[in-house]
Amino acid sequence: MKLFKLFSFSLSLVLLFAGTLIAAEHLPAPTINISPDVYYPLDEILYIEGVSRPNSAVQIQLTKQGARPVRFTVRSDVNGEWVLAEKVPLTAGDWEVRARLLHAKDSASSWSNPRVFKAIVSGITVGGINIKFAFLSFLVVVLLALGIAAFWYFSWKVKRLNARLLTKEIREAKDSVREGLSELRRDLLDELRILELSGKKLSADERARKEHVLRELDTLGRNMEKEIQDIEEKL
Repeated sequence: MKLFKLFSFSLSLVLLFAGTLIAAEHLPAPTINISPDVYYPLDEILYIEGVSRPNSAVQIQLTKQGARPVRFTVRSDVNGEWVLAEKVPLTAGDWEVRARLLHAKDSASSWSNPRVFKAIVSGITVGGINIKFAFLSFLVVVLLALGIAAFWYFSWKVKRLNARLLTKEIREAKDSVREGLSELRRDLLDELRILELSGKKLSADERARKEHVLRELDTLGRNMEKEIQDIEEKL
């Protein structure tokens, strides 16, 4: 009797498991009616819509070669319609979306026919902030323009500083030349005055040379002033 009960219990479990498998195999796969052709993860919400059994759990899977699958579970309404509307941070590339009906804890229908869409990443995410490539390009251009402006400004400042230093040196040189010529003229006149006071008379030739030397000193002074002035005007 005990053996018969044990056999009956085991047979019931087998039939229950087999019935579950048969029911799972005969579950109709959901249908995906709407999915995007192109999806921009930084700009859009991923919207996928389909039909399944009413009031059922539907699992949606997104796959791409070389990437980990992304799964979501939604429920269909009384009409069997289900919707996935999520902002999903997918990597760039071709993604395949499928759906299946979840029947029990460990059973489900077959996967639906795949729908393929392309994910296009138009920027990067830094610290939870989305930054578009267009903005990055604009930022690079602005930084480049600021760099050029800063280089031009500092070059102009250095050029002005060099010009001021050179002007100062020229002014000092001009003062030094003027002072040297004045001192030379003064020394020469003093020597001539001493000769005159000594009673020595200058010959006509010596007086001519004296006048010539004085004229040369005046001409040299004027020429030096002009040359220095021309250099200052060019600066």
